Amino acid sequence: MKCSQAGALLGFAVSVMGHGFVYQIDVDGTLYPGYYPQQDYFKGYKRIAFSAGGTVAVMNATSPDLACNSWAQAPALIATARAGSNITYNWSPWVPSHKGPMTTYMAPYEGDLAKTNLNKLEFFKTAEEGLSKDGKVWATDRLIDNKGLWTTTIPSDIKPGLYVLRHELLALHFATSNSNWWYIPGGAIAPQFYIHCFNLNVTGTGTQSPKGVTFPGAYAPDTPGLVFDIFKNKTTYPIPGPPLYKEKSPGPALAPNPRSFISATGDPVKDEEYNKTMAHELTMLGIVTGMFNAAGG
Repeated sequence: MKCSQAGALLGFAVSVMGHGFVYQIDVDGTLYPGYYPQQDYFKGYKRIAFSAGGTVAVMNATSPDLACNSWAQAPALIATARAGSNITYNWSPWVPSHKGPMTTYMAPYEGDLAKTNLNKLEFFKTAEEGLSKDGKVWATDRLIDNKGLWTTTIPSDIKPGLYVLRHELLALHFATSNSNWWYIPGGAIAPQFYIHCFNLNVTGTGTQSPKGVTFPGAYAPDTPGLVFDIFKNKTTYPIPGPPLYKEKSPGPALAPNPRSFISATGDPVKDEEYNKTMAHELTMLGIVTGMFNAAGG
């Protein structure tokens, strides 16, 4: 009976959770809604976030979806941010067992984003965090400790212009044939990429154009950081992808912008309904996450 209940619980958890997504993003002091397919897809709300086919992971290191997730479509809005400013991603509740690194990339583009081939954009890495030096704390552990908040900084010396911001969480619980995850036949190696992209207009006086990589192209199925056994108590982890871009000349400290909020729907009455629905979804995700983790997921 316990086994059947656990199986049903895990199946429910997987179907409901999918497993996580960025539901809000703070860009240089302005708080924008993220993209939540269960609400946003059918109602056509305008976002700075690219649309996606769901909240499930991309599990193929050579898939075109690795650029900006499955069914990615260019957003209708664009967020303006100063070079050197911070961006904070607000994630839905995350499963503690789904451990791995977190990275952020940016890629310049010109013209109509809707007509841009995302797989040809050149992304440079602006932030990365993997496993702590003592081998005990993953980036995802810190994400959970920070109650779903994750902050990165736009390099202060890059050229002003239009950019696609790419934020990635890589879960490694399937990244080894010894994963012990019983519902993956044969113990298939399948790292999980949770990818979010956003549309940015970066201002400033920088002059740098960092070299980048393409997605797919940056990773290979046998990349060491994609084939990794998190259950072996290893103390070092090779974060996949290109080297982290380092500013050539750090800019001055920026004063914080006045706090502002972007409507989720464009209508105050609909906003209230939207926010209530989102709060309920996040509460349920938190409950299911706890149940999933307690069941050994």
